[in-house]
Amino acid sequence: MEILKGIEKLAVDANPILSSIITAFYTTLFNYREVERYITVLSSKRNIPLEDLYLALSMLPIAVYDEDFYKDKIRQAKNMIAKKDPDDAHLLALALELNCPIWSNDKDFEGLKIKLYTTLDLIAE
Repeated sequence: MEILKGIEKLAVDANPILSSIITAFYTTLFNYREVERYITVLSSKRNIPLEDLYLALSMLPIAVYDEDFYKDKIRQAKNMIAKKDPDDAHLLALALELNCPIWSNDKDFEGLKIKLYTTLDLIAE
């Protein structure tokens, strides 16, 4: 997350903690695998043991869906985002299927007919 770039420790108030345990987080297998590809880079850059990062990842309250779950929305999502970044169609299709907003700092989701929250938006709320 860009907003946390360079921050290794963060004191968190009760409200964000409570919000994070009552909010349902969803992602695609496509996005989860992207996280797994970059986790080794993060481990190396921050000098954090890889096993610690995998443990932290496994403890996040995130439901991961494969393409079968949102396959009815993938064509619509690809049409909506094709000119920006076709790889983002997976997350967009999931959001369309779940009828929920997207949390991303990726500007490719801007201007689409779906609610977008950036990390800064969520921190400010």
